[in-house]
Amino acid sequence: MFKDYDKYLSASLRVYLFLLIVVFILKIVGFDYFGLDINNPIIIKASNIITKNIIYNNLFFMAQLFYYQIMMMALISKRKVKDVLPYCISLLPFSLLLEAFKINLFGNFSMIADITYYLVTIYIYCKINKQNFNIKRFFCVILLFILIEAISTITRFRYSIIYVRNPIANLILNLDYFLMILIIYKLFILKGGIKAWTDGFQVEVGSFLQMKKNLLDSLKNLQRNYSNFKKLDKQEKATFIIYFILSLFWNVFTVLVVLFVAKMNDTIIECIFIMASFWITKRVFGKAFHLKSMLQCFVLSNATYYVLNRITTPIGISILIPIMLGVGLSYVTSKLVKQTYKPLYKGMPLEEFDKSILKVVDKDSHKYKICYDFFIEKQNAIFLGRKYNYTEAGIRKITSRVNDDIKALNK
Repeated sequence: MFKDYDKYLSASLRVYLFLLIVVFILKIVGFDYFGLDINNPIIIKASNIITKNIIYNNLFFMAQLFYYQIMMMALISKRKVKDVLPYCISLLPFSLLLEAFKINLFGNFSMIADITYYLVTIYIYCKINKQNFNIKRFFCVILLFILIEAISTITRFRYSIIYVRNPIANLILNLDYFLMILIIYKLFILKGGIKAWTDGFQVEVGSFLQMKKNLLDSLKNLQRNYSNFKKLDKQEKATFIIYFILSLFWNVFTVLVVLFVAKMNDTIIECIFIMASFWITKRVFGKAFHLKSMLQCFVLSNATYYVLNRITTPIGISILIPIMLGVGLSYVTSKLVKQTYKPLYKGMPLEEFDKSILKVVDKDSHKYKICYDFFIEKQNAIFLGRKYNYTEAGIRKITSRVNDDIKALNK
């Protein structure tokens, strides 16, 4: 099931960065509902134990520092963790000395000291291993991570990026950040095929641009459907409006029930993140899973979201984990759809559409044109009936028969 987990990780990363920006904007305008949950009794007790014991405290920060250094070294040098691990271990004494004295020595310029330290150590590593040191990639990675860390800190803690000395607060604040670095490492180092981190980030930017294009296409389709709607007679308009209202009412009712159950379990914010992540990535992994009846979908949806709300971490601990659960729901449900054939569905990519439909009809046939308008352009069957001089039932019969032919061909 997880052979293409890179799609899951990539989708999780994109949704996280998108929702992090949304949460950041909400924080700026005064909606501060995503702060750290450092008042939890268990967290307070653990923080006191670590803070009072100097050995635990030092080991705690040492582990975070060591993890960050390994991942940064691997990403910037484009090497696997096992390759950079011995070098990072040899640097550990120097890293600890810098961490212990940088505040007193450099004060507000401690971040510059960190960047200089990484620049020198990674440069030396590249020279030892006889590889080119890409200064551009180094600063792209460093500046990008600093930007994301600053946004996360301001969003979840305070309007400042001053170092957080509380060990548990520091760990919670960095939890999403460390998970994000791990996802990036998995995508751009272990999966291979990407020459540099900057190239990989351009892929993610391209995905956002594609989302923007899809949004613009949806707006164009909406405008076109509205123009077609105005051409319908009164009876057809009434039929369409009633169908639209009933569908909208049912979907809103389903969402409200899910949110009500989440409210009863005090996980409404987490539930919103899970639902948003699911809906954003619903079509990313292929055709979405549907049961035979709306009632079955209603029961399964509520049961699924209830379970996810119970197992997710509170939003005060992590924003990324609820997002990964929502994307995971989209990923898993797409795998429940049988893939012995590729039936036509609304919103499917054109390349996949052609691979399926051209097995049973010619590209110049009216069936191809009707299916193209119905599945790719997402036009309503009522509109298409008027366009091609068919009834609504006739349009649906044609699209169904084409799908039946595709199914029969793949049996």
